[in-house]
Amino acid sequence: MEPFITISALDAGHLTLPERLFVTDADPDKRTTVPSLSFLIQHFCPGSATPTRLLFDLGVKRDIQGYTASQQAHIAQRRPIIVSPDCGESILTGDATIGPKDIDLVILSHVHWDHVGTSSDFPSATFLVGAGTLDLLKHGDGPLYPADLFNDDELPPDRTVELPLACPSEVGPDRPKQTPPSKSALAHIASYLNPYAWAWKPLSTFPAALDLFGDGTVMIIDAPGHLYGHVNLLCRVAEARYVYLGGDCCHDPRILAGEKGIALYEDGRGGLRSVHVDTEAANTTLNRIRGFVGSHQGKVETEVIVAHDAPHVRVKLPTRSTCTTRKQTTHAVKLWRHASSVYIMSSPANTVAFIGLGVMGYPMAKNLWAGLGPDETLLICDVNTDALERFISETSLLKGNAVKIVQNGFEAAQQADTVITMLPNSDAVLAVYLNPSTGILPALAEPSDLDTQSPKLLIECGTIESSTIFSVSRSIPQNRATFVDAPVSGGPMGAQNQCLTFMVGCPPSRSASVFPLVKSYLCHMGDPNGIFLCGDVGAGTAFKIINNYLSAITSLAASEALNIGVKAGLDPKLLTQVINASGGQCWVTSKSNPVPEVQDNVPSSRGYEGGFRIELCAKVLGMGSKLASDVGARTVLDQPTLSAFREAMEDERYKGKDARVVFKWLNDQ
Repeated sequence: MEPFITISALDAGHLTLPERLFVTDADPDKRTTVPSLSFLIQHFCPGSATPTRLLFDLGVKRDIQGYTASQQAHIAQRRPIIVSPDCGESILTGDATIGPKDIDLVILSHVHWDHVGTSSDFPSATFLVGAGTLDLLKHGDGPLYPADLFNDDELPPDRTVELPLACPSEVGPDRPKQTPPSKSALAHIASYLNPYAWAWKPLSTFPAALDLFGDGTVMIIDAPGHLYGHVNLLCRVAEARYVYLGGDCCHDPRILAGEKGIALYEDGRGGLRSVHVDTEAANTTLNRIRGFVGSHQGKVETEVIVAHDAPHVRVKLPTRSTCTTRKQTTHAVKLWRHASSVYIMSSPANTVAFIGLGVMGYPMAKNLWAGLGPDETLLICDVNTDALERFISETSLLKGNAVKIVQNGFEAAQQADTVITMLPNSDAVLAVYLNPSTGILPALAEPSDLDTQSPKLLIECGTIESSTIFSVSRSIPQNRATFVDAPVSGGPMGAQNQCLTFMVGCPPSRSASVFPLVKSYLCHMGDPNGIFLCGDVGAGTAFKIINNYLSAITSLAASEALNIGVKAGLDPKLLTQVINASGGQCWVTSKSNPVPEVQDNVPSSRGYEGGFRIELCAKVLGMGSKLASDVGARTVLDQPTLSAFREAMEDERYKGKDARVVFKWLNDQ
């Protein structure tokens, strides 16, 4: 039996890349959320009871606070960021027989923040990095990569080995220096590898390749250009089949294919730079990869996968350890030494449905669509055919994933593993979920292959009475779906600007696995730091009702206060500034001021149009009053506020307007 390897792609977090910084001829406003892939490679050697297990890259840290302050500033430009599941979690969920402690070796393509992961998760592993990496972590590399962009304690010194220098003649006096490995690190790796036999040798189009195991199954490729010490892996998975793991040789597969070039942008010093420390060297590395693939065409099949290659995520595989849904994206690509083909098939997890394209739902669905991976399909559904046609028309003008129309919740649940609803009231929720012929839940009871799949995910984002939420939750067929309530706060402006807050209620028994999945969708529509797990199903709705109760009352209170100032002849802009710097500050005064022309792009400055309608505000305030009554909580301010809203709503001048129109109602009297 010959030595052979298997390769599994692991989900190790996601980040969002602005296209203009990475590819030429880019849409300046387009941002795409992409994976940061890690790869589990298992090397099976004749006579060995267990394989040697290595990871190539670790992805994003599980704890964002583990990055330095300078790294945090950079990371803020890459949101939304999804940290769960990370590399360690993906291993655990992917195969019950393997855990992080079973990893023997970790090879980092380089030490940028989105590749280093959480090294402490792998207590038994030796870390193998490019020459000069430890010096780079400690001292940085020039003005564009100062030391504060790295954690100098990122890697365990007693278990870290640097590769030998590939091209000593290219190392100048100002470049990071090689750090000799400690005796303990060498002893650690020598227990299963022979580092003393390592030597860089030419291989096809690559000037420097190192045979890791000495049997040609895993070749480390020197891949200069992106960051000092950057390496790739060339893995032989069959006699005439290779997989090339390209790390950050490029950040978009279209660059490798020649459809796009590497983008250049101002470096802040009067020149141009790219995301690579040496753009010319990065292009040379890409040409070597293309040359290797091209020179072996017809003889050897080579698949190139880069670290942020979204199409390789969330695919179904015919193995027990395969994860078939977005909930567990481990083992996205499985390549077997003796396989006759590479198993890559589409998955129902690649389809998401959104029902309810109203004032809030329409921009939410647009933002969700923009954030989904290029291999995913969005299904849309609404009773308003004009909204559906407009959505199709607008998205067809932009490059992105597919959008399709479904007629009802039944069709949506049949075709998608995740269904998100944004519905206006309880009647609509009951119809969409429970209608016996068109509802979501009847589709779950249909004979299908659901028994072999993980439960579907159903997310209701509207502000709905608690009794309705509980009614739907109790009606879910057992083990067919997980239902969560995730009402939003932020209004139409928040929906348009992708900065909504979500309050999530989820079954406690499933929250550990389901809540990260819920966040992976909601982060495209809101602030990733504004997604809160509030408790069991129904808790999200309770949080939202209480929030709306307070927001409605402060809308009237702020309007009264500012109207007093206007009637007194005070400057409302200056008064607002003082209030917002003092104890009277609230969301209404700072984010949606009720006085026209005090703030730009708020409802009051456009005739009180396009905001949270006063009728809805009164409705949710009434829901808060009912909740207070149900739990026996005394209230004082709700009834006078409701009375004021009702009086304003009876006047045609204010009907249908944003709730802050109560300022005009007061001022006009």
